[in-house]
Amino acid sequence: MPAFHIRPGSVAAGDTKRLLDNFDSQLPWLATKGSEGQWGSTRRGDREEKQEEYRAKVERSEIYADQPLSQDWIRTYIAEVEALAEDLDPEIRKLASTEVDGRGLVRVPVAGMVLETKSADYVRSILPERDEKDPFVYLHYLLSDRRTSSIGKGAGAALIAHAKAELRKLGVERMCCDCWRGNDRRLVRYYEGQGFKAIGDFGPEETDNWLGTVLEMRP
Repeated sequence: MPAFHIRPGSVAAGDTKRLLDNFDSQLPWLATKGSEGQWGSTRRGDREEKQEEYRAKVERSEIYADQPLSQDWIRTYIAEVEALAEDLDPEIRKLASTEVDGRGLVRVPVAGMVLETKSADYVRSILPERDEKDPFVYLHYLLSDRRTSSIGKGAGAALIAHAKAELRKLGVERMCCDCWRGNDRRLVRYYEGQGFKAIGDFGPEETDNWLGTVLEMRP
């Protein structure tokens, strides 16, 4: 497994587009796995409302860097892999950042994560927006860039480990998330393998036939 460098999201670094590109890179791959029902076939990066939504997330994340938890707290993160530019496939090399040093070493963004202090609105039948008695941070987004799959394996696990460390710093003992439960619950099993425990299923009524599972972890 490669060594991952995890940095905060940044508008200046182009991470608004990067988070949406991660979504769109998944669509062809999901179709090959029988999971096209997870997100359909519509690209998010081409939709103006999604561009505005994710720009706002990254901007707010920069505002709340190093701030204590609050109702509006949000953090975005990008996982990168260091590699020599000459060793990379040309298509992956196009995604790399500027050189880290003068020897051709670059960092390639391979995945992203978004954490917030409120649950997604479509899981409220299982999990409240916030829980004052048992506070949680919600993992709203965890996605890799499928274009970098040859060098980014394990990025999701690295980002979850980073989230756990951040929760410990914040004094929060619970992390929740949701995921698609179609295709024989393959994605649910992935999160369970990362230490989450399923606490309830939702859909199709709440989510226009999208079937999901809510999970929690106590790092």
